[in-house]
Amino acid sequence: MHGKSRSPNATLRRSLTIMVAMAVVFVFCAPAMAQSSHTETPAIPILKGGYVLTDVQICVSGKGQSSQITGRASFDPASGTLKLNGYIATGDPLTLNHLRQSLSYSNSASTVTLGDTVYQVTYGKLEKGIATYLSLIAAVDPCAAQIWLSRQ
Repeated sequence: MHGKSRSPNATLRRSLTIMVAMAVVFVFCAPAMAQSSHTETPAIPILKGGYVLTDVQICVSGKGQSSQITGRASFDPASGTLKLNGYIATGDPLTLNHLRQSLSYSNSASTVTLGDTVYQVTYGKLEKGIATYLSLIAAVDPCAAQIWLSRQ
């Protein structure tokens, strides 16, 4: 080693230092490596409580109708019921009307079903398993619908 010889004690101390460093790396990295290689089914987010809702629907047949809904959506996971209280802008001429509606709902890791319509979903941040934000999209010929929900 560059022309210098080490004493047996120095070599032993160096070997022990390297072994301790390797043990520390193993202790802290092994759980992360095991976790990343373990395939786990993602938990299904819970939809619960009040959300601010925005719903935009665009239809391409005929005159190309559209509607927009804004309001508060309340999800009850025990009953599988969504209650909507808000406003809808639709029609020709365009009018704004109060809207109250109850729908059944269910969700999985990749879809949300509202009534009879199945939407593809992207979930945002979860807090204790509850979705705080989600974005839904569906195409039901001749219309496309996109819904954004933000938990309050």
